[in-house]
Order: sequence, then C-alpha cells, then structure tokens
Amino acid sequence: MNHFIFLLEDLNKKIKILADYIRNAKHFVVYTGAGISTSAGINDFRGPNGVWTAQARGIASPPSTVRHPVPTLTHMAYVELMKNNYLQFLVSQNCDGLHLKSGIPNDRIAELHGNGSCEACAKCGKVYYRQTDIFGYEHLTWLTGRYCTEPTCRGRLRCTTVSFNQSMPDVCLDRATEQSQKCDLSLCMGTSMRVMPACELPAMNVKSGKKKMVIVSKCDHVYYIIFFFLIYKMNLDLQKTPYDDACALRIYARCDDVMRMVMDELNLTIPSYVDLQLWSNAEWLKEFEKNWPFR
Repeated sequence: MNHFIFLLEDLNKKIKILADYIRNAKHFVVYTGAGISTSAGINDFRGPNGVWTAQARGIASPPSTVRHPVPTLTHMAYVELMKNNYLQFLVSQNCDGLHLKSGIPNDRIAELHGNGSCEACAKCGKVYYRQTDIFGYEHLTWLTGRYCTEPTCRGRLRCTTVSFNQSMPDVCLDRATEQSQKCDLSLCMGTSMRVMPACELPAMNVKSGKKKMVIVSKCDHVYYIIFFFLIYKMNLDLQKTPYDDACALRIYARCDDVMRMVMDELNLTIPSYVDLQLWSNAEWLKEFEKNWPFR
C-alpha cells in the first residue's frame, strides 16, 4: 500500500510540473505516436500488445477492436489546448487521421506518415479525403483501384500513407522541423522515439538548454503497481526510449490518464468528440488540399 501511495504522489507531482511547463511555454509542440490511439482500439507497435511485440514472440498480432475508430480523450485534449493558445503545433507519426477528425486545423499539424483516409492522383496530384480509411490498395504499387475525377486527367489514385523504407515529403518534414526549432517545450506521447527522422525532432535544441522535453509512454497500471519496487530498485524500465536521459521529465502512465490530469490542473474541460464530417465539408476540403504535402 505504501508503494501505491508513493506511486500516486510521484505521478501527481509530475503532472503539476508538466502543467507548469505548459503554462510557461512560449512555443509548445506535441509529438505523437501510436500509443495515443490504443484506447481508440488501434494497436500500437512496441507496446505490451503491439504488432511488433507479438511478432517478436512468434504469435499473431491482436486484431483491432473497432472498424471505424474515433478520437480519444488525448486527441480531444490537444484540440482544447490549441483552442486556448497553449499548443502551437502538432507533429504526428500516426496515419490513423484521428487528429484531423478531432478538429485540429490542418495548417497546424504535420502528419509525417500520411493519412489513411486520403488518396491522391498519381498523375495530377489531386487529393481525395474519404469518409473512412482506404482499404484494399495494392501493397506494391499503393494503387487503390479508383481514378481521378478530373475530366482532363483520369489518373490512378494511390494510398498516401508512408511505410518503412519510404521517404516522407520534404515539405512535411520541413514544416515539422521549422516548428521543432521554434519550440521551447516538446511533449512526446505514445511514441517509442526510435523511428528516424521523426525521433530527432523533439530533441532539437535540448542540449543547448533552449528547450524542455517531456516523454510520456503508457504502461499497464497493474503491472506498474506490482513491479514498482522492482523497477526502481533493480533499474528496470518500461518502454525506455533512447532520449530518456535528455528529457526534463519522464512519465510512465497511460496517455489518456496523463492528459485528463493535466487538463484538470490547467482548469480546462476536455470536449466530447463530435463527428465533423470533414469529407463533406467543401470549405475544409479546399483548405486541406491547399496544405496537403503528399503529392
């Protein structure tokens, strides 16, 4: 029981520190990975039930629990932080599209690995944002089997997500790099920080002392409580990242729990998710295509 009380006190203390960092930051940027979407029913990669973790154990990857996931509490918390001018920009390695669905403006996010709801014409570059994720594309050519609706084009459409060994568009990486150079607080959530070049962005200027970096990765609370004593006494770690020693604050907890506590500390209310039906919003689609870097 004493270990449990100490754990809660330690987490509460770190939440207060993180909230103070956010209040005092001049340019706050969030970096997200697959771990923020697990509560939406989407598997991550290196977590306890992740795709690669299962492969390493020689077992089948657990199936996703939902067909059409919606933004989580964490996604919606970012929307409110941005609305209240705490959060300036968001960089994501996720291609699930949940940040845009939550209401993050498309000119204030860099989706480094694309968006699973988008396909683009391989000929003219016209972008199509769909109501659901793009399924059934050819994994060698990334062609979806559909064609551009522009009368003078009729080019073949392709999925726009970026896989391993594929390069991301320069304009997208440049946008993320520019924001990373500006920011004085980087918050990394749900990412193992092992995928290049994305993992290098939040650490830019950290060594110079111009920036604070905070890393949050989820853990199973039962596991954490039971083995808390062992972790601290035996120098074990949960989902350790290569940048742990460089960060100003390291938090082991579920992303949703951390954001719920941080928002309480900031006296902000996390909005409920509302389907914005972006795929049918002509004005949004026009703005989206203007900012879309994957051409």
